[in-house]
Amino acid sequence: MYARDLMFWLHERLADRSALEHTQKRFEALRGYRLLPRGRQNAGVRLSDEQIASAILGFAHPLPAYAGHASLILGNLRPVGGMQASFRNEPTLRSAVANLVGDGGTSSDLLRLTLSIERDFHDEEYAAQVYFHEEGCAKVVSFVSQNALSLLGAGAEAGYDHNRLDKISAAQRSFGSKFFRDLAKTVSISRQLNRPLKTDWREYEAEEEKAEFHARLGARPSSCFLNLRVDAQVTWPKEPTRIEFDGHNLVLFPKTKENSHSISIDLAHERISADQARSLINRFLSIMSWCDDQPASLHEGWSGNPVPVPVSRQNLAFITAHEWHFNRRLPDDEKLKMCLAYYRDGLNAFSVGLASHAVLSFYRVIETKLSTKKRAIEWINDAFEGVKNSNVEDFRRYEEDRKMTCLGHGEYIYKKCRVATAHAAEDAPSDPDGTGEARRLLNAARVIKQLARNFIKDKYNFSESYFEDDSE
Repeated sequence: MYARDLMFWLHERLADRSALEHTQKRFEALRGYRLLPRGRQNAGVRLSDEQIASAILGFAHPLPAYAGHASLILGNLRPVGGMQASFRNEPTLRSAVANLVGDGGTSSDLLRLTLSIERDFHDEEYAAQVYFHEEGCAKVVSFVSQNALSLLGAGAEAGYDHNRLDKISAAQRSFGSKFFRDLAKTVSISRQLNRPLKTDWREYEAEEEKAEFHARLGARPSSCFLNLRVDAQVTWPKEPTRIEFDGHNLVLFPKTKENSHSISIDLAHERISADQARSLINRFLSIMSWCDDQPASLHEGWSGNPVPVPVSRQNLAFITAHEWHFNRRLPDDEKLKMCLAYYRDGLNAFSVGLASHAVLSFYRVIETKLSTKKRAIEWINDAFEGVKNSNVEDFRRYEEDRKMTCLGHGEYIYKKCRVATAHAAEDAPSDPDGTGEARRLLNAARVIKQLARNFIKDKYNFSESYFEDDSE
């Protein structure tokens, strides 16, 4: 099957028939990630099962421009419990979907494939479930990030909750067995007939113009770009610009109505890891901040693009109510008012990725009543059991960092977090430009935030309700 034929086939079944341009944009995004053949010279190349699978996964995201990004991440998901627990023993979600495409329409064991994009205020997390029959029994296998190492070992599927939802909400798209049976038969017939391609070459004109633009920014056939959002008040180029810094090439994209300031770097051709690249960009921003005496901070992003791309502007989530009621009074306790100010300061810092400031602000809540090192450490050790189940993933990351220091909870939070960020101590160094250190402190900030929240509720009996001043 050719890419153009597949586009029409999928559009008729998965998209609004009056908006073909949206499906065309999905396929353009997939070609941009090299998940489908690029350029008019490759239009007549028949698609492999894996390429067809990538196109299917590209329909998971509601925004057509994100089809390539979503397909790349979804395709690399791994089965919980390893290959032995997977659907047809396939190692990745892409290979599992490709297996269904290439089986000639005999997908009698499949019940449903569900693709999920979970969302909260800051990011998205991708997952999938395959429901199928095996030896007369209904089974399910979940596919998760390849970085979730604790879930990829043999037997992990036994205790895994396949219905879990860690984020606030999830957008899902499900495919039934009939979808794959029909597609597999169509692909099989197309390959047997082997008819020549009929297409309109004009659809590749815009793509060729973009290829020239990306080549000027340093994109090459085997490029793999990391793209990161930047919040900056420093002087920035008006047009996408490629510069050299410390022996590496960076691509700077300006802020527009749709996009934030952002920086891209080719991990493959610059021969640099993602963590090293983040540290390099932080160093670059530090120098720019010094020169302009203005703030500049590095934030979230992704890697995998074969070309540098701008990062969409962040639309911060907010909550509104049709009938809004508030019946709280200002506390009389001055220390409680300071706690609330510190806590909000920590939330603000965390929201923009200022790890050091977030750690200090949340820790200052505890110091309002426990000003000595000994008392603070003792309280943290005693209170830790009560907060560690707030978010399992947050505490898992925190525990990985803490165990490397061989320190208890209180000692780690005091010395490696509070002292490390408040002082330039030789025995507790902290480099805020270092990617690993910034990640460690953000992991710690999530936990210290929960401790601070429990401290306010416990020590001040302060309610979380909009209507009651005291906790019951």
